[in-house]
Amino acid sequence: MKSAVFFFVLGSICLLFSSCASFNRAAPNEMRTFTISLDANKTTGYSWVCEISNEKIAQVINEEYQIDYDRVDKNGICGAGGTQTFTILCKKKGYTTIKMLYRRAWEYEKPAEIRTYMLTVSSRLAYQLTETHTHPYDALDANDVAHFLYDIFK
Repeated sequence: MKSAVFFFVLGSICLLFSSCASFNRAAPNEMRTFTISLDANKTTGYSWVCEISNEKIAQVINEEYQIDYDRVDKNGICGAGGTQTFTILCKKKGYTTIKMLYRRAWEYEKPAEIRTYMLTVSSRLAYQLTETHTHPYDALDANDVAHFLYDIFK
């Protein structure tokens, strides 16, 4: 009888803990998304453009602009800045470069600002996003690539 009570209590405790524990395990075909949000001001004609070097690894699935109403003056929203947000879908394992270009659509010269990110996607579609450059007109140099590859393969 004591052993039956012991196993009943043990089973109840195991059931309690197993129902309390929740693990976020992704289904094999579940895709992962993340966002990049940057300050923007579309009233100036400038907006962010997202360029992904390998769209087999990741792709933009949504882009939206939200006015920052805290910056709105009493005369209205004219000239108020906001936030531009890109939703990016991780599609398969690998790495790619994401360049965010802040420019006017009708100007094909150098953008006002460039932000460069390195994206690494694991076999389970977990991702790591590292910002590598935030300067205007900047490009990746050999030293940055060497550090990035070292971090991947160490």
